[in-house]
Amino acid sequence: MSLLTGDTHTPRHYLLVPPEATPNGPLHLGHIGGPFLWSDMIARHLRVRGDLPLVITGSDVYESYVALKAHAENSTPGEVAARYGQRIQDDLTAMRIGVDAFIVPDQQPWREQFEQEVAASMERLTARGAVLTRTERVPHCAVSDRWVVGGWLQGRCPECGAGIASYFCEECSAHFLPESVVEPRPLLDEGPLTWREISSLFLRLPDRGLLDTTLVDLGVADRYRATVARFLERDGLTVRLSAPQTWGVPLPGSEPGVPRALFPYAGIFMFARVAGAVHGRLSGTGVNAFDPDSGVTTLTTLGVDNVIPTLVSIVGTSLLHGDMKPYDRCLINNFYRLAGRKFSTSARHAVWAADIAASPAIGVDTVRYHLAGADLESGAASFETAAFLRTANATLADGLGKRIDAAWSRLPEGLPQAPAPAVADLLESLLAEQSAALDAARVSTRRAVAALDRWCADDAVAHAAEDGAYWWLKGLSLLAFPVMPDLAELVWQRLGGAGEPRTAAFLARTPAHRDRPAPGFGRVSAADLDACLPDTLRPGADA
Repeated sequence: MSLLTGDTHTPRHYLLVPPEATPNGPLHLGHIGGPFLWSDMIARHLRVRGDLPLVITGSDVYESYVALKAHAENSTPGEVAARYGQRIQDDLTAMRIGVDAFIVPDQQPWREQFEQEVAASMERLTARGAVLTRTERVPHCAVSDRWVVGGWLQGRCPECGAGIASYFCEECSAHFLPESVVEPRPLLDEGPLTWREISSLFLRLPDRGLLDTTLVDLGVADRYRATVARFLERDGLTVRLSAPQTWGVPLPGSEPGVPRALFPYAGIFMFARVAGAVHGRLSGTGVNAFDPDSGVTTLTTLGVDNVIPTLVSIVGTSLLHGDMKPYDRCLINNFYRLAGRKFSTSARHAVWAADIAASPAIGVDTVRYHLAGADLESGAASFETAAFLRTANATLADGLGKRIDAAWSRLPEGLPQAPAPAVADLLESLLAEQSAALDAARVSTRRAVAALDRWCADDAVAHAAEDGAYWWLKGLSLLAFPVMPDLAELVWQRLGGAGEPRTAAFLARTPAHRDRPAPGFGRVSAADLDACLPDTLRPGADA
């Protein structure tokens, strides 16, 4: 099969669901560099290839951190979720992260659909004997009448001893009950805590062997399967469905004076089903993407801090539901750090997506290329100022940019000759390498970038007798589109192409707009980058 002719390629439907961001602040490069960039690069490569991907995400409005932010800003959770939810959408747009639908569960038209799915799923799971009621001990402050759970509770992880807030540990991915937190303490000093016994809803998980076999089939790495196994061992094959919080979708059966709302990590299962239904409408398939016979390849991208919610609350629950398939792929990335430290909204240790995207000197393509070069599938990576400046200047402005200029000067007048067979063969092989890196159970954006870099460095193609400069530039647009979409579209269209780069249109011999300037990259100074950095990292490194 040749992607460059498209004769035998049957377009396939894909649903990509990056995580719902918590709307308690804007996005930073730690958010962008992992699951959002991954999903966008995958979707763009699939479109280049001729497939039919849709990216659907949304806002995790009922997270306890939204209520916490509302308390800090003397606002309401709904107002905070709306304000920062819009900021998140703007940040994604600014970083060229394509989203086909953005679901906001507390706002119409999504609210009714989400709450109907919650009710239907709870009814189905209850009927199948999967919902149980358990008594647990939860801290309560009588002075403020606050149930100190979620982001309101701090302490140390019972698994690794790291500092934690909420129900999980970002260091080891463990999830636990409030009563399991070591040295628990409230975030706010509002008065003494009393540990009260309440009844909460939990989901009885399927046999651990069945869940583990499913994770193996999904290609989940051993280290994440081990995290799931530890969680199941500690919590006895159950996962939380409800939490004592007032901000959320209420669930029936609460005790007097004790709120019972859908636990946000359980809610991502219902969110996924809503996303599947939205895909059915937008794609025209007319079926939920998670229906067993939908024919849709479903995948989610997530950080290591979402391993338990995704692999247990979504994959595990789907096995109990009985009328849906789990995700076909769960693509997990390690943390992207800033100068070796975790990105932190509260400590203002962050490079905000909006700031760097708005920089007149730093192009979004440059940022995306640098982020995509990290190998987050294998381990954590860090944004370092000196390394970024080398990427912007040595690799792009003085490297690829000058190659584009040179090729532009050799563009033919009128229609180009057909490409040499060796040129088409090399492009096919590099596109196949990108497919292996992006359309797989284990994603490597670094390998996708490496395929692009090999093409960019190939002087034999760029100087081929059969109008090699034209075909080198056109091939560049195909391979660069997942990584640097602005450059790729500009090159494609100035070579006479329409819309986005597509393999099926590669061989079309369209005349180039030689009168238009060659696309390229500007140099970035340390001062340019400093303007986007937190105070903790100024002044910047030398270029």
